[in-house]
Amino acid sequence: MTLRTPPSWLQNGSHPAENDRLTTQALWATTGIIKNTSLAVTPNSPVGMSVIIAEGWAAIVGTTQANMGTYVAYNDAPTVVAITTANPTNPRIDLVCATVQDAYYTGAQNNVIFQVVVGTPASSPVAPSLPANSIALAEVDVAAGALSITSGDITDLRTLVTTNIPESGDISSVTAGNGLSGGGSSGAVTLAINTSITADLTTAQALTNKDLTSGTNTFPSSLATLTGAETLTNKSLTSPKINLGITTDTSTSYTTVLGDNGKLITLSNASAITATIPPNSSVTYPVGAQLNFVQLGAGQVTFTQGAGVTIVSTGATASAPKTRAQYSSATAIQVSTDTWLVAGDIS
Repeated sequence: MTLRTPPSWLQNGSHPAENDRLTTQALWATTGIIKNTSLAVTPNSPVGMSVIIAEGWAAIVGTTQANMGTYVAYNDAPTVVAITTANPTNPRIDLVCATVQDAYYTGAQNNVIFQVVVGTPASSPVAPSLPANSIALAEVDVAAGALSITSGDITDLRTLVTTNIPESGDISSVTAGNGLSGGGSSGAVTLAINTSITADLTTAQALTNKDLTSGTNTFPSSLATLTGAETLTNKSLTSPKINLGITTDTSTSYTTVLGDNGKLITLSNASAITATIPPNSSVTYPVGAQLNFVQLGAGQVTFTQGAGVTIVSTGATASAPKTRAQYSSATAIQVSTDTWLVAGDIS
């Protein structure tokens, strides 16, 4: 067909309505409701085998043939439509719609009607097909033997019409950028945080290369954890509480291990006890390591140098100090590699 414009816009006589509808389609591009409250389907009150269709507007694109254009329909007051009596054995799904009837293309009527297309009862029913030149408003689940329709039986099928002409200052679409999901160009558009990229208040996440508190405190890439061994530099601890681990031994000869660093070693035996500090070549203590000892039993504890180890103390024998009595305690501190200072209640 050739290029057209509505003859009603020109100085001539009668013309087919189709030309005006094609012009309308330049505004209302798709079948849909105009305003989101239009033609909503709700239960009748009191409830029964009927529903109410709200007032409002709809744009309906003709589908009997190509190039019919868009019909505009208006319901000026809430309208009650009946639901056919339920099947006693099987449920069904009915389709509530608004349909344009145009005798220029088919049939003998020229109007727009509300109709309920009755579905086929079945154990697993499906909704019937939408008639030509129609807008779907809702599906209604009609249970076997039902005597009324409630809101839980109604599924809203309405969609908002789309337009080909963007309005100045209006948002036509929302695109989800990095860290977001969702978006869209029609209907109720929502955005959600993509927690695989963006931190939120509830999801456990790892922060990498983030500067906190206006750039004054930057965490290193090897952020300290609660379980891993970490070095803290220039950090203030408020009211710290450090509980010593305890190593218990009841033999007469104990050689310290790396896990004793920072712990309290209790030595308890009725006989004399030898506590040996091994060389760095076998147990790699850091400089500054501390080994805390206490003599719990009657057996006196003598500190002994492992091969290559030097012990210094104020004891009677500087290289082999002893605890003074039961419950005496002493601390061995590595002041340099393989050199240990033993200080405390020693003799």
